[in-house]
Amino acid sequence: MGFSERIGEIDKTGTPFEIGVCGADDLACLLQMYRSFSPKQAAQGLPPGDGEVCRNWVSKLLEIGINFLAWRNGVVIGHAALVPDPGGKSGEFLIFVDQDFRNFGIGSKLTRATIKKARELSYHSVWLTVENANVIAIKLYRNCGFEFCDTDIRERTMLLKL
Repeated sequence: MGFSERIGEIDKTGTPFEIGVCGADDLACLLQMYRSFSPKQAAQGLPPGDGEVCRNWVSKLLEIGINFLAWRNGVVIGHAALVPDPGGKSGEFLIFVDQDFRNFGIGSKLTRATIKKARELSYHSVWLTVENANVIAIKLYRNCGFEFCDTDIRERTMLLKL
């Protein structure tokens, strides 16, 4: 199932981009973003640095999760995924934005689109893990309603109750 609808958005600079649900048909364009992604293994070893491992990881996300892409001029610039827990009423959130498009509000729009979808699916919560040093991501997650639910020296779990 490829994207069926893209929603027009505007970033913080006033430049348009689009967000939409994606599927297996979008594997090639998503892998293109991850090929040039920097830094490799930026968040808890993700995205994988090895090409084949990355392909398998992205394929699995597209198979088991609900995935959103952000596009600018037909090129993928961001990816968010919601991976359902076995019970199906909560899920893990993952997000990656191409290094050339960070701090433009694209991550916030992808996060909000994912949260909206989780609500539509009657999820009870969405959770994520984030490294303590990733203050920009933590600020984004807090602004979207996530709260810390544990303590750890290197990484934290954040939870959004829906």
